[in-house]
Amino acid sequence: MNELETKESLILGQKYAFATASLILGISCFVSLLGLEKAILAIVFAWLALRTKPEPVLKEHRVWAKAGLVLGILPLIILPIIIILNFDRLREIIECFSKLSGGR
Repeated sequence: MNELETKESLILGQKYAFATASLILGISCFVSLLGLEKAILAIVFAWLALRTKPEPVLKEHRVWAKAGLVLGILPLIILPIIIILNFDRLREIIECFSKLSGGR
């Protein structure tokens, strides 16, 4: 194996790891709905796995990276929608908590 093939296989292995990490983080961001840091990391790892440079391009586990990307994007869309649709209820909950803590 020459130096170029060794470098390409190392980069490809790294991209497989990024795809796997993206998928796992994408799934785990639904465990805690407010865990948006996991969603952002899933998107970053998916991007790292799917980018074309440096060569070689990820062929196997490409679906894992795409699934991690989609699962990472979903909470970033769903959570703001839930907050906007339930803004009045959230305000009531915050007021109840402030009364319980002795505020006002």
